Amino acid sequence: MKKPFLALAAAFLCACATTANYEKLLSAWVGAEEVDLVRQWGAPSRTYEAGGSKFLTYTSRRNVYMPGAAPVYHTTIVGNTAYTTQVGGTPGYIIGVSCVTTFEVKDGRVVAWQWRGDDCKASAS
Repeated sequence: MKKPFLALAAAFLCACATTANYEKLLSAWVGAEEVDLVRQWGAPSRTYEAGGSKFLTYTSRRNVYMPGAAPVYHTTIVGNTAYTTQVGGTPGYIIGVSCVTTFEVKDGRVVAWQWRGDDCKASAS
């Protein structure tokens, strides 16, 4: 019950960053010169050439901390003695997220792109 709530809370906090916005950002690069892409994005993590195209790949990885939930305490009084018990609660945890984006370049210009991962998001600009 608590993990879906945490996922919903995380989604709400990141509501402005979406994959649709990321795709708009990538589409804006189609037709741009390769040198401008490298100036803006930096050196790619890897490159590959095949069939007259060059593929520039950018990779990002990061860890995100998901906070736990505090337990609830119930106290029962029996005679003159109070008994307190802890119910529920979950520890925080860390998840790794990543995004791999590849641009295809022909004749010095970006002609296509693709992405994969769970962290390929951008805010609306």
